[in-house]
Amino acid sequence: GGAGRGRGGRNDSATINYAGMKDKRGVTAQFCTVYRGTPGDLLKINGIPSSQGSGCGGTSTRGAALIKVGHFSYVGDSMGLGSLGGNRFDIVLRNAWVDESKNGERIEATKAALEQAARTFQENGFINYFGMQRFGRYYDTHITGREVIKGNFEEVVSIIMRPKGDENDRYTDARRRWENRFNGIDMNDEKAVLEAEKKCAQSVLRDLGRFMNCEASLMNSLSRRPRDYKRAFQSIAKNMRSMFVHGFQSYLWNCAASHRIEAGGHEHVMVGDLVLVEDKSLLEGGSGTSGLKGKTVKVLTEEDVKGGQYTITDVVLPMAGSKIQYPENSTGNYFDEMLAENGITKDSLKKFPDREISLTGDYRRLLCRPSDITFEVKTYDDPLQPLLQTDLMKISDVKSPPADSSAEDGSNRDPSDDTQKGNAEIDEGDSEAGAPLIGLVVGFTLPPSSYATVALRELMKTPTSSDYQRQLQLSGNCERSVVGKTEASDTKANENEVAGGD
Repeated sequence: GGAGRGRGGRNDSATINYAGMKDKRGVTAQFCTVYRGTPGDLLKINGIPSSQGSGCGGTSTRGAALIKVGHFSYVGDSMGLGSLGGNRFDIVLRNAWVDESKNGERIEATKAALEQAARTFQENGFINYFGMQRFGRYYDTHITGREVIKGNFEEVVSIIMRPKGDENDRYTDARRRWENRFNGIDMNDEKAVLEAEKKCAQSVLRDLGRFMNCEASLMNSLSRRPRDYKRAFQSIAKNMRSMFVHGFQSYLWNCAASHRIEAGGHEHVMVGDLVLVEDKSLLEGGSGTSGLKGKTVKVLTEEDVKGGQYTITDVVLPMAGSKIQYPENSTGNYFDEMLAENGITKDSLKKFPDREISLTGDYRRLLCRPSDITFEVKTYDDPLQPLLQTDLMKISDVKSPPADSSAEDGSNRDPSDDTQKGNAEIDEGDSEAGAPLIGLVVGFTLPPSSYATVALRELMKTPTSSDYQRQLQLSGNCERSVVGKTEASDTKANENEVAGGD
């Protein structure tokens, strides 16, 4: 289960501890600890009615907000960030379409392409980029973080409050009122300036949505202390403030990773690379998945490279901070160049103004090789048909409708198997009507802080941003609604700018 109730059955998120956030739109399961909770308290959640209780996800009702808990045991310590051992993913890629030929040929070509892509993914892994979600819905989290590090809090407020592209008219109007709050005001008249900002902040605050927490914190603070932008930013919850700074660190890391691969490839170590020679877990006295405690790096010498003791999977890159070591090759120089381009020095990282946020840095592996990879090509007819049986479906004894599939190792099943639909049944004259849909069910385990979206981008060779994905279709040519290939290319270019890639 993903959540529980605190003492007395009262909803109290502060009593629930977990090792990491789960995907908002995923069907997920995780272990949590609840301080002084009892099974009786927690089981009340299972009685909350749901519009759909099968937990099978992609349905005509678009799934359901559904939480179930179980598998209880008493433990001595609570879970927390840093104690995660990894994440298992089982993902359905629907309506694969890789060839424009007639149906029979397209189906075989698509299956072959999917199986080859899965095998390549299994053998090579992927560059361990931070995913798009690290940079926010509008790809400006890292830009905000850069200005926080520089201490430019007026610009920080401006970035957070500026109009967004797809919000409703009420929110857009509120943001524009904030942008124009000083129109007609003499900026030399301090009293008039303060009064204008105070009144505007009060007005904007009334028109913000319930989930616009950062904006609400800023406006609430500035309605009481106008023009005190540093104080306003510090009124935002600590985890949200950290998110901005970590976004900029992630952006630098992604750029440096692309440089390192371009300079030295993805097969061999280089002189000056950093490798992690010690990485203690929480139980061993380290900081776990996040932080420098218990981590030791080594700079590779020419002798190390010739000795062959280290491989490319040992190479790490630093998250820029005050207490990390940089590579001693062109990648280290690239960090200096990137910091300078953004108006930041290594010294400014040591003088970071927010004491509540750690900016000491960290180390992250350059490559990620998923473990326990499985893949299965399936054909199916209903675009909304569940192709995976979730954990909740299993315990509820809800069967997934049968779908034709190849073997789990990716090899094709025997064509004579009467469960496999023959090409003769397909109308060759219509590229869509009557043709079965093709999907890939892929499973893999990733270490903490590695992104499934980045793994999928390597597997599919297509953008993973919501701007692109929401245009894809569940049947027929999946890209037929994408507004030209140019838009898809532009989307991928924008994604590459923050999330790495070519």
